[in-house]
Amino acid sequence: MEVLSRGKGVKQIQAVIEEKRQWILEKIKQYQEQNNIYINKGTISILGATRPVHLYYKCVKSPTINLVDGIIEVILPSKYQKMETTSIFELLTQKLYDKIAEQEIEKVMEKTRLMVGFAPEDYCLQRLKDNVMGFCFTADKKIVINPDIIKYDRKIIEYIVLHEFCHLKYKIHAKGFWQMLKTYMPEYETYKRML
Repeated sequence: MEVLSRGKGVKQIQAVIEEKRQWILEKIKQYQEQNNIYINKGTISILGATRPVHLYYKCVKSPTINLVDGIIEVILPSKYQKMETTSIFELLTQKLYDKIAEQEIEKVMEKTRLMVGFAPEDYCLQRLKDNVMGFCFTADKKIVINPDIIKYDRKIIEYIVLHEFCHLKYKIHAKGFWQMLKTYMPEYETYKRML
């Protein structure tokens, strides 16, 4: 007798679910819409290309940022919806630039080293003040590159890195400095103006 009542209970539950099916689906849709909100956040530049930024609020534990099919996807936890997110967005953008810069700058440094035949003792990625994109410590033979350089086209990045390599040989912007720069990048003045 107990088996029959259990079977009957399951059928009753299934009947109620079927009866409320449309209501349940509507509630699931509302929940997803509330917890997967998309906001157009404008654009940012990566390697000279303007990329749209889409902000999503989702049921996640921590913020993330990724480049997906040419779109910057920023995903924030749903609990951030009522918060000011500008500083979080800026921090995530910096992290994205850092990640891309690690790969891109390594390639440009190696390309430049092979081209000029020498290299710095060391180099690092570090944000510099006043929108400076590169700096050379001539005494230490160390080059510092601002990861925000990733905003620019690859040719401009190559110009900035070559510029800092030239400082390894010439401390100041003397005639020899500009001649060396022109030897390896005849069109350098075009990129210099773009900055």
